[in-house]
Amino acid sequence: MQSPLRFLTRDSLEQIHGAALRILERTGMQIDHEAALEQLAAAGARVDRASRRVRFPPHLVEASLALVPRAFTYHGRTPDADFTLTADGEMTARVPGGATNYIDLETGENRRATIADWCELARLADALPNIGMIATLHCGDVPADTADLHSVRALLRSTRKCLVHNAFSARNQLAIYDMLVAVAGSREALAARPFFHQQASVISPLFLNEDDTEQILVACDFGIPLDLPLMSIAGISSPITLAGTLAQTSAEYLGTVVLTQVVRPGHPLAYFVDPVTGDMRTGAALFGAPETGLLVAAISQLGTELYGLPTQAIGLDSDGFSAAQTMFQKAQMLALQVLAGGRHVVGAGSVESCMALSPLQLVIDDELMTVARRWVHGIRVDEERLAVDAIDRVGPRGNFLMDDHTVEHLREGELIELPLAERESRQTWQSTGYRTVESKARDRARQLLASHQPPPLPDDVGRELDLIVDRADRAADRR
Repeated sequence: MQSPLRFLTRDSLEQIHGAALRILERTGMQIDHEAALEQLAAAGARVDRASRRVRFPPHLVEASLALVPRAFTYHGRTPDADFTLTADGEMTARVPGGATNYIDLETGENRRATIADWCELARLADALPNIGMIATLHCGDVPADTADLHSVRALLRSTRKCLVHNAFSARNQLAIYDMLVAVAGSREALAARPFFHQQASVISPLFLNEDDTEQILVACDFGIPLDLPLMSIAGISSPITLAGTLAQTSAEYLGTVVLTQVVRPGHPLAYFVDPVTGDMRTGAALFGAPETGLLVAAISQLGTELYGLPTQAIGLDSDGFSAAQTMFQKAQMLALQVLAGGRHVVGAGSVESCMALSPLQLVIDDELMTVARRWVHGIRVDEERLAVDAIDRVGPRGNFLMDDHTVEHLREGELIELPLAERESRQTWQSTGYRTVESKARDRARQLLASHQPPPLPDDVGRELDLIVDRADRAADRR
């Protein structure tokens, strides 16, 4: 199905891809990892060892891109949480990674996040139907050098859904993988059903450092899928022109594709291309700017129309602090992403320029995803839905409330319910205490937290996780 929102023609998409190929062939990427350079050179890339610059011939890029799977199964810790993404399939959302603060559900206070906060948010995400995946919150009440391990341990205990995570180092990555193997039962079982996706990223422009490259290689070795967020900032770490940013970011994705497919052909590498725009007065990244929305829509088109890949993008991110601006920007970004073909929406629960997570906002974003799913399903036109027979039955001056056609299609989802929206009369709203979207969302969060528990880990697995984290804490203290 062709997406209804198309800012770019097919010719423009191909021009962007062609520019990306020229960038990779002429400028290339700097990759500071000796083993990666050796494997790329053996595959036919031109490698300058002195500068660590890798230049990629177009045929190698195209051949590598053809190996990337076009369907991605995101496994949960339990199979009931699995979902599969395709370019024209269903959509889902995920909690983003990288935040350090938490908005208290009861007080609204913005404070440094704790592990208890993270467990609360993960359990809430586990209960919400439109949240398919959870990333990382960096908590302040655990050792700084191993906070990533503590975060993963909390997630493994608090949700059955798929995890995505960026390790602080390749050393910590291996400790995290020890935890995953303990939960899965064996390394082979983990590779067969990887309920964890690794994040590591190109640093724009066009640079992969040694540690991130090592993490990519280790993930390939373990069979752990990669979701690599490519987050250039237009005007700062990529060209100020949106077309130039799209070309550079596409080159960064395609160069990483070559690396992964040379190391492990067919390895899953999500199309997670996430450029934003820069505030040219302050240098800040703008997640909710209108131009960022255009970039999100363009990336969604590139992934689905040109590459046949399901796309991830920041359709639920926002800037600023006011609730009104947050909701306006989230609705704007979400519409641009999903109507342009995006299928995996990043940013559920994020507020304040992605630096804080909010359980209240997570519930609201889950309902926004219900709206987005309805947009994607669109308007089906067939003889049954044209309703000529129903119109004839009801006739002039009748009504459709009691007709079987109405009941049947209401049950199959032609119209959706939105529990957080106000749809009653003003008098009813007044009589129920002027309840707002926020108050309804808070009540729903409380109810879900009181009633929902993900399946627990076996006691022996929990003890093994504790031993792994304690060992990493002690090693970090010695360094």
